[in-house]
Amino acid sequence: MDVREFMKCFQGRYSDVDRYELAEHRDIRDFEDRLGVKLPLSFCTFLSEFSNGIFLLDCEPIGGISENSPCGAICKSHVILPDLPDKIYIQETDEFIDSNRLISFTMFDAVENSNDHWVFLCEEGIPNNEYRLGFISQNSKVIVKTLPCFEEWLTVFWNHDDYDEHAVPVFYTFYPTFDERFEILNN
Repeated sequence: MDVREFMKCFQGRYSDVDRYELAEHRDIRDFEDRLGVKLPLSFCTFLSEFSNGIFLLDCEPIGGISENSPCGAICKSHVILPDLPDKIYIQETDEFIDSNRLISFTMFDAVENSNDHWVFLCEEGIPNNEYRLGFISQNSKVIVKTLPCFEEWLTVFWNHDDYDEHAVPVFYTFYPTFDERFEILNN
């Protein structure tokens, strides 16, 4: 599901959900310059056409480019997890990534009240900066789940919404029980 299709579906089902003011393209470019990383084109579209940060159906706290957005500004992951090592292990692909290349777009795990969160894996040479995503554990400092891009994340989120504004956090769709989540996040 591309980002505009998600926005259309969301607006059709949840037209009364408050969204934060939209980000201007020049403000996004200025933010990227300060961050030192280009954001995915799909995420920039989300910020400029849907919401510059939103607590998405009370379960996914998506940051914006402003500290005033509902969940704060997206940031390098070491802002949320200051004790990150220089290299972060990606469990599913058995590889490492420099922790400075992780940009947090969800700001915490709202349901579990933890600092586990989704990050962009900002790698060079990716068309339109549509980076892979990873879910990083605050306890193990390991990326325990990956997705190919932000639009895939939106698709998983949308496909697990129960129409009652009781959406399921994306990570929970892969590990539905507390015991499964506890094991993967703490090993």
